[in-house]
Amino acid sequence: MRELWQRFRRSPGAAGRLLLAALLINFLALSSSLYTIQVLNRFVSHGVTGTLVTLTVGVMIALVGEYLFRALRHDLARGMVGEADRRLATGLFGVFLTARLESLDGHPPAERQGVMRGVEQAAAALGAVGLTALSDLPFSLMFLAAVAVISWPLGVVTGLFLLATLMLAWRDRHAGESEEEALRRQGAVLAGLLGATEQVETIRQFGGGAWLLGQWEKAWEGQKQWRDATLAAQQGRGARLQFLQTAMVVTNYAVGAMLVVAGQLDVGLLIGANIMAGRALTAPVRLVQLGAGLRRADRNLRRARRWVGEVAVESEGGTRLPVVRGELSLREVGFRWPESPLPLLEGISAQLQPGGILLVAGSNGSGKSSLLRLLCGLRQPTSGQILVDGVDLRQLSLPWWRGQLSYLPQEPTFFEGSIRDNLAAACPGAEEALLRHCLERAGLARWLDGQPQGWHRRLAPGGGDLAPGLRRRLALARALVVDGPLVILDEPTEGLDPEGCEAFYGVMVELARAGRTLVVASHDANIRRGAGQILELGGAGGRLARGAPGGELRGDA
Repeated sequence: MRELWQRFRRSPGAAGRLLLAALLINFLALSSSLYTIQVLNRFVSHGVTGTLVTLTVGVMIALVGEYLFRALRHDLARGMVGEADRRLATGLFGVFLTARLESLDGHPPAERQGVMRGVEQAAAALGAVGLTALSDLPFSLMFLAAVAVISWPLGVVTGLFLLATLMLAWRDRHAGESEEEALRRQGAVLAGLLGATEQVETIRQFGGGAWLLGQWEKAWEGQKQWRDATLAAQQGRGARLQFLQTAMVVTNYAVGAMLVVAGQLDVGLLIGANIMAGRALTAPVRLVQLGAGLRRADRNLRRARRWVGEVAVESEGGTRLPVVRGELSLREVGFRWPESPLPLLEGISAQLQPGGILLVAGSNGSGKSSLLRLLCGLRQPTSGQILVDGVDLRQLSLPWWRGQLSYLPQEPTFFEGSIRDNLAAACPGAEEALLRHCLERAGLARWLDGQPQGWHRRLAPGGGDLAPGLRRRLALARALVVDGPLVILDEPTEGLDPEGCEAFYGVMVELARAGRTLVVASHDANIRRGAGQILELGGAGGRLARGAPGGELRGDA
């Protein structure tokens, strides 16, 4: 509810127009009650057809006007929430895209998805329906006043039931929160178990199916219990609202009947006053019915804002060098994962001149991929410095810096889109001829020609529909599109057949001859023979050794 009020406060001009439309709607809504009173008191008593026609035409005009103003108010409400919702959803997704990886370490993908779903649910709950219901709330007093003018005893009865409805809304403002939170947690458990079924081959080959099934049954039963409790609470609140509405009608008719018998009220006024009393209760009842959704929306938005406050994003500011020569200097670089008590890398130092070739070697888990991520600015060193042409990498604009890198990760992934979309995203504005040429350099020309849709073929999320070798070659083409002065390759020939290896060797020789600075993490003996320097990682530290004379990849690598 708090967020709904804030939307009114943030757009005072639009809120004023919305309230004006609500005033006209509720004023015209009085016509149906007045019509009932006049028909019963004038036409039924005197039987003048002209009076009935005049009254009917008049009320129909009022009803048409009410309908048109309702449509106008709905458009106004949509305009108020549409831009706010778009900014909120876009801003949150932008945080996902620009958050520092260190900040995301404590927030798994399932949590991020839950935050975004919560914002989507909040946008639905805080939409035009909620705003229009809130705009009607002040005019409940107008209908109450109209009932009191007709008969103050009926006004007292209506006022008491209106107060009871508002008190019910206040009492239930936190009702169901614990059930909903438990239901959300159980849903997250089920989602995690469902995600585990993607590893169906592992489950079937190495067991675990029976255990997962047992966990699923346990989580499903837990969710069912909380779902039943939540539905019971919602039904209870609905039943109480229905009771209040019906009890008000009965009480008003009972009191009104005594007033009619006493000659203090006529039947027409009694029926008309009861219609108005029902309208007085309509807006509060709607808000009570929307209350659970509005409270959930407030909670989801608070959660999203708290999440955004905890996540640090990368700054687009920073230095942009006029020319990148490709000199790299590592000075006592260290890195430690947040949850690890021991450093993964410690005291790593190396100096690489422009056009030089550095091979990063070491056993699995020695930190080769982590070191390359540090060079890309994807992670920040926990100690030491990385200098680019003498400038600390922390001072550079990271989005700009990544535009200077031709980077091939060890486990390349792609977003859901066409091959062309994925290549073009790496270097916006690249001409089509360049994109095709990079595919040819990666040895994909023949494969691409065999695709019915060519490079417009869509990739599954992550590129999981491609064989590992094809995925690695496509990642090479993406790296070549950037054409950066610094080339970073993580296990480029791992898992490739001889043809794929030859394609990579040829590209690396070509890049070395073009004067690119190469940093390659690899176990490949051919690449090792062509490296000018070799950085051996192990035991958190590293040892720098000289490689091939001249520091260049040979053409026969």
